[in-house]
Amino acid sequence: MNLTLRQLRAFAAVAEAGSFTAAAQQLHLTQSALSVLVRELEREMGVQLLDRHTRRVQLSEAGREFLPSVHRLLGDLLSAVAGVTDLRDKKKGLLRLAAPQLMACTLMPRVIALYRAAYPDVDVRLADTLPEHLLTGVIAGDVELAVGQDVAVDATIERRTLLRDRHWLICSPDHAFAKRRKVRWHELAPYTFIAPTRDFRQRVLPELAPADRELMLRAGTQEVSYMTTALGMVAAGLGLTVCPTYSAPLVRAHGLQMVRLESPDFHREVCVYSAARRALSPAAASFVQILERFAKAQPKG
Repeated sequence: MNLTLRQLRAFAAVAEAGSFTAAAQQLHLTQSALSVLVRELEREMGVQLLDRHTRRVQLSEAGREFLPSVHRLLGDLLSAVAGVTDLRDKKKGLLRLAAPQLMACTLMPRVIALYRAAYPDVDVRLADTLPEHLLTGVIAGDVELAVGQDVAVDATIERRTLLRDRHWLICSPDHAFAKRRKVRWHELAPYTFIAPTRDFRQRVLPELAPADRELMLRAGTQEVSYMTTALGMVAAGLGLTVCPTYSAPLVRAHGLQMVRLESPDFHREVCVYSAARRALSPAAASFVQILERFAKAQPKG
């Protein structure tokens, strides 16, 4: 059996109007085209659905039995289309995101606020995670997007670069470097360096001159898992650290100074990750657009 939506709508319109002429006007069809649709439907079902009289069209017994089901089917279809349209227009939906702890408390709240201002009916859920677990939720399907520093990906993950962010030296306001406009890496040698993440030393070593690598490799360098730990230690006078530009609100909250660090400059890309073989939902696609606009508006380090 091969029933069509046009046939069902034609039958329902004639049944409600009691007239082929009135139903044809309602559906913006010719009367002959409407008659063809109803006859095709009756032929497919093998029963007569309408009793045709000179002045009036009435439902047959089979038609009376069939009409409530047609109404339910058409109503369910309209509801389904409306639901998808709401998702398309971001009038409803759920968007799950993941970001490393530092980014989750600095950059992401600002972007989510912009997104909610544009799409207040989309529920946004942010999961903060360790950098090394950034892609776990994307791979498992628990989150649709992950935003974080550049990490290696395979063919199952799609990566879009949002921005290239500079790392700055972080010191206390009474430190000798606090009044400086810029500091070079080799000048950090006399001080305890606090590596802000477990993989920081491995990432920065290729960028440094051989003499400066000793700073990262010496026993006095400390490694921590969270930037907040590094900032707390700097605030207590236990050493110096570095952090990306987007963490400035957190640095200021700790009462610390950001000083340009160069020779060499150290940058890392901030990327957005998603499953390569899954189309982004309308909510996720629009979130990426707002992320990209936000990234473009950031000052270049």
